[in-house]
Amino acid sequence: MKYSICVPIQVKSVEIKEITSLIKEVTNLNPNFIELRLDYINDHESITKDFLQYLINLIQPKIPVICTLRDSTEGGQITIEREESLKILKLIIEAKPKFIDIETNTEKEILGEVVYLATQNKIDLIFSYHNFSETPTYTEANNLIETFLNKLNGEMGLTPQTIENSIFKLIFTAQTFEDNLVPLRLCKKRSSKKFRLISFCMGDAGLFSRIFCNFSGSVLTYCSYKDKTAPGQININKLRNTLKLLNFRT
Repeated sequence: MKYSICVPIQVKSVEIKEITSLIKEVTNLNPNFIELRLDYINDHESITKDFLQYLINLIQPKIPVICTLRDSTEGGQITIEREESLKILKLIIEAKPKFIDIETNTEKEILGEVVYLATQNKIDLIFSYHNFSETPTYTEANNLIETFLNKLNGEMGLTPQTIENSIFKLIFTAQTFEDNLVPLRLCKKRSSKKFRLISFCMGDAGLFSRIFCNFSGSVLTYCSYKDKTAPGQININKLRNTLKLLNFRT
């Protein structure tokens, strides 16, 4: 297998020159994915389809783009009304990134509309769950997956193909070294061609699972370039140097 890295970029404004320079720097690092974190924008009302398409076109098709408007309840940087959130999510879909990331706890109406529109536009979904305080037991983590799958299959009627095209992302916070074993076991047991999973632990104690989740079947791990977007993120160059010492290619 080839080690897979995603570098998140904090999109802080719609100032083209500033963000273009940063995107080109990250693209030159040749990660496997680039995530555009749009919740960092200081004036979300200035987000347009043209702006989003411009950013995406700087990256795709060379590198797949993940667009994320992270909710404040799961580490996002803005708090906005649901109508405004849905408006931006629709603009993201119209701009056609490879993936759109949305939280599993999103209100049913918004989640349903985003899933429908993304599917119609052939955009793959990343369904995200973040726990910033602890790591659940393996059984509890597995139950999180089953509960959400039941919601998608039952209440929302997603097809097996849509679920197969999606990625499920469960991120926890490690308080002990042993906590790292939960996401690693989850990836080992659940990951397959028909069920793609990202799982590791945040925080300093979660560094082990951040580095080794790929080996257990996680689709990717996240690395920072200049600014971190989550606790415990390791710089992409430091991670690559570490992997070289382990004789592993990226």
